[in-house]
Amino acid sequence: MTTEPRWPEGWTEVERPPSLYRRFEFADYSETRAFLNRLASLSKETGLDPDLSFTRTHVTVTVYGADGATVDAEAREFAARAEAIATLEAA
Repeated sequence: MTTEPRWPEGWTEVERPPSLYRRFEFADYSETRAFLNRLASLSKETGLDPDLSFTRTHVTVTVYGADGATVDAEAREFAARAEAIATLEAA
């Protein structure tokens, strides 16, 4: 029996504090900037404010559950949507 992960592929779940994180790599700053802009729109839409760390060619995103105690469905959905946004930048 195959079990689906509780978070999108490529993301790592951390217990303390409960969060998901992932590093996204880009070819150049313009791709990085476009990803950050789309991520800002997603954050505004969902009300979730991830921690971001970035350089010219990568962005590390850490997203926490709304209650701060668990990685909830909203955090997993944010991660999945961030993944889709990154895929747009790579295309």
